[in-house]
Amino acid sequence: MWTVRNLVALGLFLFGTTFLWMTAAMAGKTPPPSGTAWTLANVLAYVAVVGFTIAAWAVFKQYSWWETVAVLSGIVGLVAVVPFIAGQRQLDVGFGDLGVQINLWTHILGSATVLAVVLLPVPHDWVIRRL
Repeated sequence: MWTVRNLVALGLFLFGTTFLWMTAAMAGKTPPPSGTAWTLANVLAYVAVVGFTIAAWAVFKQYSWWETVAVLSGIVGLVAVVPFIAGQRQLDVGFGDLGVQINLWTHILGSATVLAVVLLPVPHDWVIRRL
């Protein structure tokens, strides 16, 4: 059944999976780029994927700690943008590609939205009443 709880859980999970786009494997280079920035981007992206997956599961199972995991995952998601930007600057295409720009803004705005929904009283109360 499509409930708000199920949609929030699905949304968190699907948003979390988009962090795979920030890994070196998705940079469009063969072999994938390497270096400290890309290694850090990979690690943080995978942590975000796991974190949002756990948050989604916690929403689905109605665990009270889902908010804490969502906030931590949102913060990790925002932090992951920094090494992604540093790594992307090392590539020929840089930020001239529209796909790279969409990827960057999707993760900045998506992570900020997750943080806003959990931390701001009005959206938080709206979501909690419907879960």
